[in-house]
Amino acid sequence: MSTLKEQLAARKPECFESEERSFIEFQTTPETRQGFALAQLLHYTLEANPATGNKEAAERLTLAFSTADVVIFGARLVRLTDLLREHKLAIVRPLSGRYSNLEPTQPWVAEIVIRRLDKSGGAAG
Repeated sequence: MSTLKEQLAARKPECFESEERSFIEFQTTPETRQGFALAQLLHYTLEANPATGNKEAAERLTLAFSTADVVIFGARLVRLTDLLREHKLAIVRPLSGRYSNLEPTQPWVAEIVIRRLDKSGGAAG
């Protein structure tokens, strides 16, 4: 029989999933998913978030793909860059601010912004 702590750990919300993949999926909302091939990743930059309005989201990770720029705001995002280098970052999703310090050693993603370079809005039509 599992303990309450083990049960809670199994149900803990996470802002990323990792396994070896050739695509990274960004879930900007529960209804919206956008994927990009890792082969399209040109470079990334992890830096302090210049918009200091959200103290919890102290970092900004910018991923420059050939067809879009993806900006991830959050905290402790260095783990995501580690997974990128290993080709093991599979899914990234934002979590509510109430989870920002749930696991102080794990990344927390506050917001994901995707700016398509090839189409305005990224939708066909």
